[in-house]
Amino acid sequence: RLTRLARLVRLLRAFPELLIMVKAIVISMKTVVYALVLLLLMIYVFSIAFTQMMDGRNQEPGSAAYDNFRSVPISMNTLLLQGAVPDQAGLVDLLGAESFVYYGLFLIYLLIASLTLMNMLIGILCEVIGVVSAVEKEQLMLQNVKDSLQGMMEDLGMDSNHYSIISRPQFERLLIEPRAARTLQEVGVDPIGLVDFTDYIFPPGTEELSFSDFMEVMLELRGTNTATVKDIVNLRKLILSEVAEGKQSSNR
Repeated sequence: RLTRLARLVRLLRAFPELLIMVKAIVISMKTVVYALVLLLLMIYVFSIAFTQMMDGRNQEPGSAAYDNFRSVPISMNTLLLQGAVPDQAGLVDLLGAESFVYYGLFLIYLLIASLTLMNMLIGILCEVIGVVSAVEKEQLMLQNVKDSLQGMMEDLGMDSNHYSIISRPQFERLLIEPRAARTLQEVGVDPIGLVDFTDYIFPPGTEELSFSDFMEVMLELRGTNTATVKDIVNLRKLILSEVAEGKQSSNR
């Protein structure tokens, strides 16, 4: 048994995604139990209603009311099997006829495998599709922006190195182009604020940037970006350098 357990642990370590799913099931088990309790309460309430309204105990044997709703436990069994797991209702009834233990064990299996795991699989697929869709939309939008800016550079006669490099004068010329401003706004970049960031985009001693580096800088300046530790560290370095330059100029 210990050897089998060790093999299972190795299997989980070899497939980290499987380990993540197992941990997710364990963590969500409390919520799943609460959901099952709520389901049982609903079944209990409706079983009382069906038993009272259909009066199955006083109906003829063989009728739907007598076979399915002649008492509260039978009504609960009918609502549970036909409502929650209708495809497996026949097999559950057969196992229940053999033993109540088989009945309960198979229900637990259905609730874990069919309801929990299959719904988790649907959730994972939806999340993956959403992430892939967002990434693809982002890449298409960035490619459109890149093509638009390069097309504007061609229209304006800025044909340096076949548009693989953009210089500071070319960038300043793009800023006054209305089409470029609209294109930058599409990716969440404030074109007016870029005027103040010219020295950041082209630091002292840098007059040209490759177009890929230029697009990377543009993405860093989007208003929708969240601040990171790297941004705070860079801000700290900038403040310290500005303070040091201020002290040097005052000493002079």
